[in-house]
Amino acid sequence: MQTELFQQEDEDSPIFSVTQVTKEVKKCVETNFRQVWIRGEVSNLRAHSSGHFYFILKDSKAQLKAVLFRGDAMGLAYLPKEGDECLAFGDITIYEPRGEYQIRVRHLMQDGLGSLRAQFEKLKENLLQEGLFEESRKKPLPKLPTKIGVITSTTGAALQDFVSILQRRKWGGELFLFHSSVQGKSAPRNLIKAVEQASSFSEIELIVLTRGGGSLEDLWAFNDEQLVRTLADCAIPTISAIGHQTDFVLTDFVADLRAETPSGAAEWLSSQFLSYQEFIQEMTVRLQDGPREILSRYKDQLELLSVRLDRSSPIAQIEKHHQYLDEWENRLNITRRHRSERIKDRLQSLQHRLNNCSLQASLQKGFSYIKNKDGKILSSSKMLQSGSIVQATFMDGTKDLKVQD
Repeated sequence: MQTELFQQEDEDSPIFSVTQVTKEVKKCVETNFRQVWIRGEVSNLRAHSSGHFYFILKDSKAQLKAVLFRGDAMGLAYLPKEGDECLAFGDITIYEPRGEYQIRVRHLMQDGLGSLRAQFEKLKENLLQEGLFEESRKKPLPKLPTKIGVITSTTGAALQDFVSILQRRKWGGELFLFHSSVQGKSAPRNLIKAVEQASSFSEIELIVLTRGGGSLEDLWAFNDEQLVRTLADCAIPTISAIGHQTDFVLTDFVADLRAETPSGAAEWLSSQFLSYQEFIQEMTVRLQDGPREILSRYKDQLELLSVRLDRSSPIAQIEKHHQYLDEWENRLNITRRHRSERIKDRLQSLQHRLNNCSLQASLQKGFSYIKNKDGKILSSSKMLQSGSIVQATFMDGTKDLKVQD
């Protein structure tokens, strides 16, 4: 059926509806995946009011929807819980309305990993109540550790990642490697021995306990109670860098610092080193530039004082007063010039007014005056005598006139 649906390319290829395809896939899946056991972690658990349970079974790479109906759940001694590792028995089915495949769970039992998780939580709670994880008992980490004890497997990827980051970022300290198995039954004992050996080195300033990621079972050695207590009693500050970012082990809680990954621990160490290196470089620059800046500042002050001294010298004072005198002379000249111009304008205005009021200006306007034979100006008609000769003055000359009645 799969070949017919996806490999026919001729023009007579049949066209299927979504329902038809879904029914064929449902028939294929439900025929070949009946009564299967599946291991996974319970996630997104939802208990419906009808009594049915809906959840997801997942592992590190995939997930599968699951449904446990009320009738099947009533006969189970164990019901699913969020985060539990469990074994589910049932049939793979296709839920046609959404085209999703799921397992219809008929039987459910807790897996061994679920038991480990329960042990982890119980031991964690006991140690927490004992105060072993209190921040107040943790030791401060050295600001610039240069001698580091690393406890891990020499064949693991964690060591390679750790060292490569330190080399790439040019970390300048020394590493003391203490080999230990990091997985299996003998791992807790080996790790405890390595911690004790590292603690006996007086030169070591910081101990890093590290390994790469893995499953809960792979990381179980770092949940060993005796290892946790040994790490708590360690006189040297410790970093726990176990697994991936989402992995948590009990050594993370008791160590003085938890790094999310081995690479994270290396980055923290190298960052401290780089910060100190930058500080040294900055101080070096300051020491080199400091004298130059001081000399430059003193030079500026001397130049300023020299200028002030020059301004205060007798010659400078005499020159300044000369400048003042020149300035006042210029002001007086300007004032005199302005005053002279104003007087000139005033005189011209008066002359104009006088000219307008003169006898000649009156004659030019059409006026005239009359004198008798004695040269006396006659200002009234009563002063005229019949038959007498008078002289009339006009703009362009004089004329003798005879008075008649």
